[in-house]
Amino acid sequence: MLTILAKLLKALNSEQSVNQLAFAISLSVILGFTPLMSLHNVVIVLIALWFRVNLSLLLVSYPLFALMGFLLSPLFESVGLAILQTPSLTAVWQSFFNTLLGRWSDFYYSGVMGSFVIGIITAIILFPIVKLMIRGYRGKWMTKFDQFKITKMLKASKFWQIYSS
Repeated sequence: MLTILAKLLKALNSEQSVNQLAFAISLSVILGFTPLMSLHNVVIVLIALWFRVNLSLLLVSYPLFALMGFLLSPLFESVGLAILQTPSLTAVWQSFFNTLLGRWSDFYYSGVMGSFVIGIITAIILFPIVKLMIRGYRGKWMTKFDQFKITKMLKASKFWQIYSS
């Protein structure tokens, strides 16, 4: 638990840009909501490496969104089923699923389709919110955090050694 908190604080206090940190959390939403062993998650990881997002923040926030995804899976199923059974999109899905990429994508499963669509929408909505939160933390709370007595006590503990390394 201390190492997770230390990694989170280290990421927030790093010199990395706010966009990279917010993008890491947005990508972890998509990874957490969708099944892990999917082709689109390979693309998400490649995007994370391409844009050099903070991987520790991505990995720390992933379990939270995976738990949320597990709890929201009935919603994902119903949304995915509605998308896949839309009559006007039937020809699109048939032609897509007849390709090799369509068969590898697992989008023919309603849970995968629904979780991916809701994950993308949530990531788009969450990105500016996380940016505001990180800017607020860095502008207001980061300096105040160092002045607390508990922070001074933590700097002398094992937690600070984990944080510093």
